[in-house]
Amino acid sequence: MDSWAIWDIPDTDLTNKTPDERQKLFGDNYQPNHSPSEKLNKDLDAKLKSSKYVIAGMNPGNAASEQPVEPFSNFHGAKKSADYRLAAALYGTEIWGSFMTDVSSTIESKSDKVKITQNDVEKFENHLDELGIPDDVTIIALGTKTFDALNKFAKRDVKKIYHYSRSNGWWKAERVHGQIEDILNK
Repeated sequence: MDSWAIWDIPDTDLTNKTPDERQKLFGDNYQPNHSPSEKLNKDLDAKLKSSKYVIAGMNPGNAASEQPVEPFSNFHGAKKSADYRLAAALYGTEIWGSFMTDVSSTIESKSDKVKITQNDVEKFENHLDELGIPDDVTIIALGTKTFDALNKFAKRDVKKIYHYSRSNGWWKAERVHGQIEDILNK
């Protein structure tokens, strides 16, 4: 269920677009169940070993059970999952292209039914270790519940951004892009 923070880029100049304008363009351009793996660095081991950031979701939603089993397809599912919102917020930052994975393997879309345990966090960090991801990487937690569990149990530095879910009424690409900039500037 690992993935990378890369998405298909709209075929338009994004340079002078606001994150909210980019969100619409990424949404219009979104290709469901498609991870643009051809855009990955060919030496994934080197990429993992030089990681500065890891993006961590709480768990795969129910759509994961319906999603085709394709490499790196997590966080690149059906359009209704709203992954493109995260793409719009990350685009043009150093975090674009980072490794992404979930802390818990529980497949459930209702976050109140998922409890991230210390064991989940230990398995998550062991997975990062097995992949050669450095101990000094910054983990960017998607949402408060993921942040709270990682902040409590993880050995690595943890920061938080809002989750891109459509259920988050406070989501705005501009706001989350600002959170990303704050992480990068500290």
